[in-house]
Amino acid sequence: MLWCKQQQTAFPFFRSATGSLIVGAIVVGCTGAPQVTHSGFLRDYSLLRPDPAVEGAMTWRAPVEILKQYKQFIIEPVVVHFAPNAKGTAIDPAELKKLTDYFHDQLAKAVSETGRYQVVTAPGPGVARVRIAITDISKTAPLANIHPATKLTGIGLGGAAMEGEMVDSVSGERLGAAVDSESGARLGITAGLQTYGHAKQVIDRWAARFVTRLDALHGYTKR
Repeated sequence: MLWCKQQQTAFPFFRSATGSLIVGAIVVGCTGAPQVTHSGFLRDYSLLRPDPAVEGAMTWRAPVEILKQYKQFIIEPVVVHFAPNAKGTAIDPAELKKLTDYFHDQLAKAVSETGRYQVVTAPGPGVARVRIAITDISKTAPLANIHPATKLTGIGLGGAAMEGEMVDSVSGERLGAAVDSESGARLGITAGLQTYGHAKQVIDRWAARFVTRLDALHGYTKR
């Protein structure tokens, strides 16, 4: 990984306490956005292309005139479907359950709080079904997020990977799909001191982005 190479190059310049923090982070392992392959959660990856707005993401969507018909969403329970090379498989299942519940709740909250869309439970015309899987998790290394020098390098950042799709709730026809892997933000304190703080940051980002793209499709602009 490029990130790991960059940290190895920078390592000799840090000394004493800062150096100890870097050693601790390296013992934990290279963190940040998980580097994963397709997990198999999606039925088809062939149409996915690089997303011009999000580095590293692969997406596909139906034409706008079709997507504009949907303002109601069934958000299925988020599942864990680790990719073959995922490193988060050793995480306590109870912690994974907390993260999947968090993802579902944040997405439902982001959608419903707009007042422009509805989260529903029954299929029907104009209702889309949203399916999401967490495909990997990188833990945050809290020790490396204490000292400003290591924090700014990105050592110790955690992250998450996901796959998701939106389909018509009646016909099952695919309306959009995405594969993404991101790391948490270097700035901020709270997330960096929690084992899954950066993973939650990424989940928050995905939920907000989903609503932003819905707004763009429907022609809503911020005032």
